Amino acid sequence: MTQFDDRMGGRSQALALAGSMHAGPLNFAGPELDRTAEIGDLWRILWRRRGWIVWTPLLFVAAALAYGLTTSSLYTATSQILIDPRDRQVMTNDINPVAVAPDGGITQVESQVRLIESASVLGRAIAATKLTEDPEFAGRGDFSAVTDALGRLVGKAPPTATKADLDERTLRALKKRLAIKRADKVFVIDIIITAKSPEKAARLSNAIANAYLADLADARVQAARRASDELMSRLDEQRERVRQAEDRAEAYRSTNDLVRSNGRLVSEQQLSEITLQLANAQSKTAELKARLDQIEQIRRGATGSESTAEALQSAVIGRLRQQFAELSERQADLSSQLGSRHPSIVSIAAQMTEVRGLIAAELGRLARSARADYERAQANEKSLGASLKRMQGETNTTSQASIRLRELEREVEASRTVYTTFLTRAREIRDQAGIDSTNARIITRANPPQEKSWPLPGVFALGGLAAGLGLGTGLAVVREYLNPTVLSRNQMQNLAAAPVIGEIPIRVAKGKTANVGKAKAARVGPAGSGPDTHAASLLLGRLLVLRSHVGTRLNSVFVTSGKGDEIGRRRTAQLLAAVAEARGLRVLYIETDMREEAASPGFLDVLRGERTLNTVIRAQPSTGIRTLGLGRQKRDEVASLDARDRFLDEVGRRFDLVVIEGGALVENIEATPLMKLSDAVLLVADAGVTTQRDLLDATEAAILAGCPVSAGVLVSRAA
Repeated sequence: MTQFDDRMGGRSQALALAGSMHAGPLNFAGPELDRTAEIGDLWRILWRRRGWIVWTPLLFVAAALAYGLTTSSLYTATSQILIDPRDRQVMTNDINPVAVAPDGGITQVESQVRLIESASVLGRAIAATKLTEDPEFAGRGDFSAVTDALGRLVGKAPPTATKADLDERTLRALKKRLAIKRADKVFVIDIIITAKSPEKAARLSNAIANAYLADLADARVQAARRASDELMSRLDEQRERVRQAEDRAEAYRSTNDLVRSNGRLVSEQQLSEITLQLANAQSKTAELKARLDQIEQIRRGATGSESTAEALQSAVIGRLRQQFAELSERQADLSSQLGSRHPSIVSIAAQMTEVRGLIAAELGRLARSARADYERAQANEKSLGASLKRMQGETNTTSQASIRLRELEREVEASRTVYTTFLTRAREIRDQAGIDSTNARIITRANPPQEKSWPLPGVFALGGLAAGLGLGTGLAVVREYLNPTVLSRNQMQNLAAAPVIGEIPIRVAKGKTANVGKAKAARVGPAGSGPDTHAASLLLGRLLVLRSHVGTRLNSVFVTSGKGDEIGRRRTAQLLAAVAEARGLRVLYIETDMREEAASPGFLDVLRGERTLNTVIRAQPSTGIRTLGLGRQKRDEVASLDARDRFLDEVGRRFDLVVIEGGALVENIEATPLMKLSDAVLLVADAGVTTQRDLLDATEAAILAGCPVSAGVLVSRAA
């Protein structure tokens, strides 16, 4: 405690400075609030703001239940119709198309959904059920009585509803209660009706399904009748056109003496045959000309001799070529052995020259033969060409007449085809008018529902609960954003401008509030083996290391916090004292919260010189830790300098560690002198409870007092 004594003697002006530290405005410019939070800290935010998360869903659920219990009951009935886009093939040539669209008929079924909602179908259902006489659908609404009363007050009589108005009002009301649904990739349509009576809902749903089928059948019958009537009205006209076309064709054929054989004119048959012969002759002439040109190219040397046999397909040239190749091979072998002037090589060269002459002679013979064939083919082609020209001249007049005849015959055939088609289709459609080929049917008829569909108190309650939880959670997050708390070590380090050297978990009993920390006398329990004791042991070691870096020994620790952190601050101070005592150190635990009114003498009595240290120190029986309470507070009290010096000297001699529980510094400004005489200022914050503003205020108060925070401790609560 020598270090503690020296600083106490060297800082005798601290008491005067503490009394005047708030005389002027605060000009502290510290870090700003950190409104960010990690995912792992979200539960702390929600737990601290749990009131919003609990009461908001309760209000929503209460409102939902009140609405569900006071609203009139509605019942929903459903009937189902199967619509197959492929109509029934009653006849092979039906008036209605049976081909399925590329989309599988989905578009066609969707069109039928709109048809069910049309005024024509709903009008049939209204007439069948006499819905215009039902006040639920034909009435003017729930507020009609109020509207009529207000109208009478201003002298306006209630409007008289005509039949058209009544029908329109009923139709609008029915559309509001009607829902047409179709599941994806199916051809089943659900007709859903909601009414105040189960029987009425089922009756209306079935009536709409029957009205749809009836309307669909009537539409097809009417379409068939219109088509049949239009076709029958055109039959006489088509019959007359056929007769006139046949007369014109027959008269023209007789006038121009056009003779036919097997359906064709004789001159046309002869012309076709000569044309075919001429085409064959031209093809043969071209082939012979190509063969002749190839032989001439070979003779001129334009093509290698190696392709002669393949091009001409001549066996003689093939043998000569093989013989020439053998002589060339022998010449090459002998030249490498005997030399180029040897008689054998000269003999082989003469033989090769002779073979070349034979090849040339054979090529000449082939060329003459090919030329003769080519000239004969040319002569035949010229003869056929002359015959074709002569035949064309003879049939020129006949061809001009046949063109006109073919036009007349085509007109006759077209008129006859149209007439036959009209007659056949008119009779078919007339017979189909009474046949319903629609492939739609009711697969499920609506039955009166046993349970109401609206309102649903249970669903409303669940919806209100979900909405309330969402809104309550959002409000909790917004409240946290507006008034953020300390959530992590990084946040505390940035706000306190000091390292966080430990985290201590503390267990808070149920029903224990923050005021529990305001005890009249400090009670420090023995050091146990729980997680909080282990964390405090690490914290004490880090404090010793922290002070060793600046060259001083840790003899006193001033523990402070922001407003409302009594539990965490007191528990941290008590754990430090207990751990130090367990290590064999002599510990003095001082309570300096000036807001408490103590009846027994303590620290303040010693400073005033009214008591000695021995008379006010209390020893904990279970731990041996010496504790010193705050003492009795008096107005205008003045500390005795001699008594203070005796107190400091005695504390320095008797104790190894002094733990000062300094309270919340912003509310306990009288403890500032003692903080100035401490070796380390330890700032405690409660994770998820201490607001960042309170932490900044505590840091600011320490800086303005001349004792910046040495280190921080983050306390986390466990239920």
